[in-house]
Amino acid sequence: MPSQDPNLSDPPDAGNAVRGFVRALVSRALFEHTARLEVTLGGGGALETLLAVERALTWPPAGPSRELIWATEAGALRLSAYDEAGRLLLKRDYGDSRG
Repeated sequence: MPSQDPNLSDPPDAGNAVRGFVRALVSRALFEHTARLEVTLGGGGALETLLAVERALTWPPAGPSRELIWATEAGALRLSAYDEAGRLLLKRDYGDSRG
């Protein structure tokens, strides 16, 4: 699944990136193995973008834990999924991030 490059100043784009990442996990049969979803959002992002990302991360309590990190890189959005042992299952970088 090719990475999108959302305009992080546009909250719906950031929310869509998160939802697309979760869909990629589901389509690759990785969601059920995901214990933790880590979202790194660049410090240049607006409060509305942060709220859009948080809304996109809502799912039933039985879903993986979610960790939201506020980074110093302006415009960065990094999504990473880890299993119970801490192994990286899937990672996507959006915006200006190159991690």
